[in-house]
Amino acid sequence: MLDRLLGFKIHDYLQVLGILILAFGLPMNKVLMSIGTIWLASNLLLKADLKSYWNRWKPSVVFWFILAVLAFHILGLSYTQDFGYAFKDLNTKLPLFVIPIAIIGYPIEKRYFNLILIVFLSSLLITSGINFYYMIFHPWEDYRTFSLFGSHIRYALLIVTGVLVALYLFLQKKKFSIIFLLCLIWFIIYTVLSQVLSGYIALSFLSLGIFIYFIRQISSRFKKTIGISLFLITIICGVWFLYAYLSPDNRELTFGELPKKTEYGNIYYHDTTVLWYENGHHVQSFIAGDELTEEWSKRSKTSLKDTTSDGYLLRDILIRYMTSKGLTKDKNGMQSMEAKDIQNVENGIASIAHTYDGIHRQMHQLKNEVFHYSVNGDPDGNSLLQRIEHWRAAIHIIENNWLFGVGTGDLQNAFDWSYENIDTRLDKENWNRAHNQFLTFWVAFGVFGFIIFCVFWLGLFVFGLRNNKLLIIGFSLIAISSFLSEDTLETQQGVTFIALFLGLFSLYQNFFFQKDKDSKKL
Repeated sequence: MLDRLLGFKIHDYLQVLGILILAFGLPMNKVLMSIGTIWLASNLLLKADLKSYWNRWKPSVVFWFILAVLAFHILGLSYTQDFGYAFKDLNTKLPLFVIPIAIIGYPIEKRYFNLILIVFLSSLLITSGINFYYMIFHPWEDYRTFSLFGSHIRYALLIVTGVLVALYLFLQKKKFSIIFLLCLIWFIIYTVLSQVLSGYIALSFLSLGIFIYFIRQISSRFKKTIGISLFLITIICGVWFLYAYLSPDNRELTFGELPKKTEYGNIYYHDTTVLWYENGHHVQSFIAGDELTEEWSKRSKTSLKDTTSDGYLLRDILIRYMTSKGLTKDKNGMQSMEAKDIQNVENGIASIAHTYDGIHRQMHQLKNEVFHYSVNGDPDGNSLLQRIEHWRAAIHIIENNWLFGVGTGDLQNAFDWSYENIDTRLDKENWNRAHNQFLTFWVAFGVFGFIIFCVFWLGLFVFGLRNNKLLIIGFSLIAISSFLSEDTLETQQGVTFIALFLGLFSLYQNFFFQKDKDSKKL
């Protein structure tokens, strides 16, 4: 419509600008994401070229998948009770219903594709640089606070996607290849430094995809066999190392033989009913409160009755920290604490493992959580144990609603009911949804929704493999890795991430049932 009024193709430029806003805003903030989504929807409606839209939508696998997901959400309204939650969920998922359809229905010229990717990388460089600066000057803060522009989990996915995009541009743009290589290296370093487990998992999935992509480029059967063999050996050794490292100790915990008094005659406090461990050591045992207070006052100007910025008692931090070092919480244990340990406790660090760097810290935390699980420990505060409880609750719902699910709006109500029925030990404030997008789809929309969701994403990956499309292979694996541990489509940043790159990559790498007659434009 505006093309005719203004005498030139203004809608083409508006479409490019809308996608650029999304690409730049995705790592930045929700406002830019919302503006970009509304922009694309408005431009599509104002252009009003329905016949051309339909001709481009018909052969698109993504279009029919989005339509199926929307249909499940609408049908789910017919047997839901909590319409407030249902409409909130639909509102959250609007980017998924708008962005891919707008991009596929009104494609921009291919010459803008790399520009969009470069703008996305630029935004990632700016935000990751600011995060890194904050990380350097706040070394003792919770690593989750290092992501200043949204959830640390979703941001980790964007950074790993940055690795994929930088690699793609490195292979495409020979003139500026060194710049994209440096970006690739920086995003890998940032992923390691950020200490986000989902980021490590996504990077591992992406590495697998990149290996498959390059191994298919090798024509020599001998070289291909050698490459695959070395890769499999690496995987096997890695799995063996993880198993050996994470396996809990088999030592027996003989609580009945615990000493009643310290070396100085003071009574020990032991609470063996609380299965709480730090670094493999029991927290609520070998505690001599008076000795701790007396020795602490000699080493620090702070009081154990003080609280940290997070609201935790310094006394509790000290007990956890000493436990993590394998020390008794008494005079002898305090005398074994170094000056650096005292400083760590004053800074609110609750475990010696929290002072480790990068992957070492995350691996140690995971090892501690596996140990908790092996002794039937308290799941609260342990991300792995909490997820296991979330998955248990989801499976319990599926067992009772496997065919059609609980509908669009009754997800949280169903989970609340399930947690009560499985006698979870999670505090009620942690009664969350599945933290697994595949399970969430089954809970909400039954077995048919689950099958369609799984078939699409596996189909996207297989398409990438068969056609050797790097962006499709990498993106599908990053998305699948996020779906395994998170409800990625339940947040604005997560759903916008999936929507934008699903639309872009499927369009420009020809994920269609048949060749689009307008594909020469792409």
